[in-house]
Amino acid sequence: MADLVLIGTAKARPFRNVWMLEELQVPYTLRPEIPRSPEVLAMNRSGKVPILKHGNFIMTESAAINTYLADAFRGHVPELVPPAGSQLRGRYEELVSCIITELDAQGLWIHRKHEAMKQFFGHIPEAVQHAQQHFCNTVNILLAQLREVGDYLLGNFSAADILLVHCLDWAGVIKWLPSTSIESELQPVLEQYLERCHKRDAYQRAVAQRKAKL
Repeated sequence: MADLVLIGTAKARPFRNVWMLEELQVPYTLRPEIPRSPEVLAMNRSGKVPILKHGNFIMTESAAINTYLADAFRGHVPELVPPAGSQLRGRYEELVSCIITELDAQGLWIHRKHEAMKQFFGHIPEAVQHAQQHFCNTVNILLAQLREVGDYLLGNFSAADILLVHCLDWAGVIKWLPSTSIESELQPVLEQYLERCHKRDAYQRAVAQRKAKL
């Protein structure tokens, strides 16, 4: 087995990949580099993390990394990503696209740019307010779907749940959740879903990595 190295701090988006690796139960090394460090820039000209090294192979983007890992280590544990070509894989890709574009890029990242990092990108309260509402609207849609399919987004736990829970946790940190914008009948669905995912052993091990000092 080629060496697996994940570069980036578990305090940010690389947490998604730490959790995934813990679910897969494969050996890996975490190098908690911060964005734009010399090591990061040497492998990713954007200066962003996470970066995965699997032997001589290097890739970026947290969602893509998790899909790759599930395919590369298929058979180690119950499937975390459905097989390519299946309808369930299509549903998985749909969920991932929704979470990354609608929750992360159009929601949480707007807050980070125009609130948390407003000194660099400018303070635009209206944009943040609209992003928060868009985030909650999308969460309502996903929760309604979750209520129909069972305990997890695809019925069984998958890498899509890792992405969603990370976004929901992030929203909690910035006080977007809990929110009155979450439909009242869906609030118990959200609470029970988070409790279920947070109790997973792999999640707890990933949290321990997040709490570790750089």
